[in-house]
Formats: sequence, C-alpha cells, structure tokens
Amino acid sequence: MLMVKTKKLLLASVAKSVVLLAAAGVSALISAQQVVKSQQVSAQDSVVQTTAIDNVWSGHRIKPYLLTRGEHQFVAYFDANRQMTVAHRLLGKPWRYSKVDSWLGWDSHNYVTMELDSVGNLHVMGNMHADPIEYFRTTEPYTIRSLKRVPVMVDKAVEKRMTYPIFMLNKKGELLVKYRDGGSGDGSEIYNIYDASKQTWSRLHENQFLDGEGLMSGYFEGPTKGPDGNFHLIWVWRNSPNAATNHSLSYARSPDLANWEDSSGNPIKLPLTLKHTEIVDPVKPGQGMINGNVKLGFDNDGKPMISYHKYDENGNTQMYLARRDDKGWTKAKISDWKDFRWEFGGHGSLGRFPIKPYNPVVAADGTISVIVRKDDDVLRFVVDHDNLKTLNVEPADLYPPSILPRTTESNKVMMQSTHLPLEHLVFAGKGDKSKQGNRFYLSWYSQPGNRDRAHAFISQPSVMLLHEVADK
Repeated sequence: MLMVKTKKLLLASVAKSVVLLAAAGVSALISAQQVVKSQQVSAQDSVVQTTAIDNVWSGHRIKPYLLTRGEHQFVAYFDANRQMTVAHRLLGKPWRYSKVDSWLGWDSHNYVTMELDSVGNLHVMGNMHADPIEYFRTTEPYTIRSLKRVPVMVDKAVEKRMTYPIFMLNKKGELLVKYRDGGSGDGSEIYNIYDASKQTWSRLHENQFLDGEGLMSGYFEGPTKGPDGNFHLIWVWRNSPNAATNHSLSYARSPDLANWEDSSGNPIKLPLTLKHTEIVDPVKPGQGMINGNVKLGFDNDGKPMISYHKYDENGNTQMYLARRDDKGWTKAKISDWKDFRWEFGGHGSLGRFPIKPYNPVVAADGTISVIVRKDDDVLRFVVDHDNLKTLNVEPADLYPPSILPRTTESNKVMMQSTHLPLEHLVFAGKGDKSKQGNRFYLSWYSQPGNRDRAHAFISQPSVMLLHEVADK
C-alpha cells in the first residue's frame, strides 16, 4: 500500500490556492501551479480507465484487497459503516456486492485478504489482530452472495489469536493460508493447506512452522515465488510488542512450501527457531531495523536480494542491499544520509514511516533499482549489478501520477468539508493483469493510523476508485 498524505487539495480551478500535505507532523506547501502540472502529467501517463467502487471507511488507515484471476475481479474492503464487503465483476461488466457479518474497530492491523481455490470458490479472511478466526467462503464458485462464515479452519483451540493471514497458491495451484498464532514477541507461524474436493483444511507441517520459543516472534515478507521456481522467504525476529526490538534479518527457501532449506541447499528442520536460522544480517535490537521494511527481489541471475535499513556506524539510518552470491550474503550500504535517524519504538501501528523501501528489481539497463520513499521524497537508487555500489540517486514515482488528482476529484466534497489530516492511499492489485496486459490499482483517502486507538473525530467516507493502467 502506497501513501501520500494530503490535508486539503483544491483543484486547478482555484489556481491561487495552496495545498497542504501533512506527513505525520511534517508539512509541505504545494502551489496550485504544481497541481496543474500534475494534472498535465496525468494526460500523458498510462491510466486507461477509472471507476468508482464504493464509499469506504476513512476513519483510519486500513488496507483493502484487489484480486484479479482471469476475467474475474474481486475487491474486499470495509464500507462506510465499517462492515466487511466484497465486490465482484467480470472485467468490463457491472459490480455485484456482498456484505458479511464482520465490523472493523480502530486497529490498522486488521486488513482483509482473499484468494480463489482451484474450483473457483472465494476465501476471505481479515479483521484479526490476535483475535478469533474471521473466515468466509463461498458455497458456489464465483458467486460472492454465497459467502458464508466458517467458524473453524483446522483447530478451534489454536484459532483464537490469529494475525496477519496471507493466502497463497503452491506450484500445483493448491490453496494455502498462513497466519501468526499468538502475539508480538510470543507468536508462532502456522501454514494450512486446502483440499478443494473435500472442502477441508489441514495443517501443512507436522510441527508449527516457526517457534519463537516464548521469547520472540517472526515478521515475514513472502513467501515469494522466484525465477528459480522456489519460494523465497525473508523475515525479522521481534522480542516484544516494542517495535525497537526487531533483529536478525533471516532467509529460507522451499520448492513446495512444505520442505525448507537455507540458501546453500541444506535442509532446515521445522519449526524455524533463531538458533537454526540462516542469518543474512545479524542486526541487533535497537539498531534501526523494523518489520515491514525488509523487501525481497532477484538479480539477473535469479539470486535473492533484500533491501532494508538500519543504523550505520555514526547512528544514522541508512539503506542497505544484501545479495546471496557464491561466498554467502554480501551486504552494501547504498545511501549516504547525514543527520537522518529514525528513532522508533512503542506498541501498536506506528503511523506513517519516515522511510519505506520497496522490492529491489533489475532495470532495463541491467542495473539494480531500489525505490525508497524518504519522508515525502521518492528516490530511486541505481546500483551497479556486479559490485552493489550506488551509481546514482534520482527522483521516482511509486504509481502513475494521474491517480492522485483523480482520487482528489472524486473526493472533492469530502476534502473541502474537513480540517482533518488525510492520507492518499494506493493499493497495487494482486493476481493477473487484464487481457491487454494492463495492471490494476485501488485509491482512496483516509485519516492516518493512531496506534490502533480511536481518533477524536471521524472523517466522512471516501470514494474508493479502481484504476486500470497500461504499461508504457
């Protein structure tokens, strides 16, 4: 989910106005001339079509989900009344809507996620942060109005403190789900696999997948299927709900999500524990690494790369890039920031991070590209593919520029009637592209998170938009 915070944005018709962007206490003034320029850019960029989905909850930041499988497209979100809602359409056709009996509180962890199984039934989970299971499944393929609550997945005794559900498909197209059982600093990772013919779930691993041994929990990125056909997983360990206790950037891979090994091909016996984990970088607690900000990619040779940040020898926050080569993990500092240190800690959702890395990729010219948002600036680090030295740092975009003015135009009444700080949020769709090769995005406005506590005021609902975007 991508963010640009906005308090009030007036369109070009009020050309002498100013626009205030609020960024977690940091403000920036933008002239109306710059807004016009943004609109001029939008006429040349790649958005093919924008459609409104619904009025959605905007009282705090919460992530929806957009899934495209073939000609079927689904959006799961919380509506203006906080109720979990699922929309479905055949591409280019009208939307149909269905609501389930789950309502959102104030917790920004309680996102919603979904996936199709091999026969076309939709599985939906969400609204859980160390909460009992919230899981719904259709009884008729591709028919969201047949969504029914499923009270137990595998083991009711285990499914009482669930967090971070993620659906995935293995190489056979079988549906799996993983989630954390327990709390931050004392949680275990569990994988279940679904039998579509029997409509039953079972535990994928004989033992739990990860065991913090009562001392810590794991925060994961992935598993991600790589160019080698393996599933690659990175994570950090965290000793307590205090975000400052993140440590030990770790890695594992698997051909089938059941059997796991390290980057040298040595088998790893489950459950994963810190003692028997491959450590990419032994960052200690309090050294500036945080869950959610470790990102995985692959180089030209299919080798895994990880972008992340930590403090350097001078105590400044810096971006790093790690890559697995023939000798092990090579780590390189790719930024050189002065007097920039993100000192974080405490419990709950921390609000907008002042630094946000994205997945490293190989650019068209063969260099490695690492995009990082630092405060309100979006930067691309151009890194030499062979030696991981930074060649250049240049401005970049996180998403097509015309999405912002389109979201603003659709929410003009909302924005002109509020004094509350708002964020512009963008979610890149999952699954397939359109037949034309186009990608899909969601966008909307909301208030920022508030460490999972209620705000003093509730903003008006936001119009959530879906954008179809052609690759240039």
